[in-house]
Amino acid sequence: MFMTPLKLSILAPVALLISTQFAHAQLSNVAVVDFERAVVESAEGKKASEKFNAALQAKQADAEKRRKDLEDAQKKLQNGARTLSDSAKSDLQREIDRKTTELQRVNEDAEKELQTLRDDLLRPIAERATQILQAMGAEKNYTIVVDLSNQEHNVIWYNPKNDITAELIKRIDAATPSAKTEAPKTPAPASGPAPKATQPATQPATPPATPKP
Repeated sequence: MFMTPLKLSILAPVALLISTQFAHAQLSNVAVVDFERAVVESAEGKKASEKFNAALQAKQADAEKRRKDLEDAQKKLQNGARTLSDSAKSDLQREIDRKTTELQRVNEDAEKELQTLRDDLLRPIAERATQILQAMGAEKNYTIVVDLSNQEHNVIWYNPKNDITAELIKRIDAATPSAKTEAPKTPAPASGPAPKATQPATQPATPPATPKP
């Protein structure tokens, strides 16, 4: 598997000597992209990252508080080794065991929840980016597009001119639905609700006044 790129690199000068024009045509149809960076650094990806980081910080704060409570209980047991009664020591040890189990469970649950949240936030962007990338490939007539964010890409060097990550980010932002729908939402509430609020205030006020006499 590792021999294939090496063989290609050795044969490249030979190919250039045989047909420079053909080799140039092939290389011009090759592009590289950092797909993960394109998704995360898009406008929608940055918003998703903010939401994820906020959830991450909340989980970390909760875990840190539980860890501190556990350490305080452990110190209390250590400091009271000679002064606490056996019953008090047993109660404190049970509390420590309970807090330890809770902390482990909280950490495991938090890891699963954060992974699910990350997938939910980034999956729609990644799916849209994949469609855009496929359209770019057809438009630019690329022979192959290599994902640099994939650890198994085996790329040793590439020409930055063939990097289409920045272009992909621009196209993701241009195709983001929120960019098209957020603009009309702000002017609409300014004129609509005002007349509707005055009508219900006047109509119900008159009928109760006449039936009493």
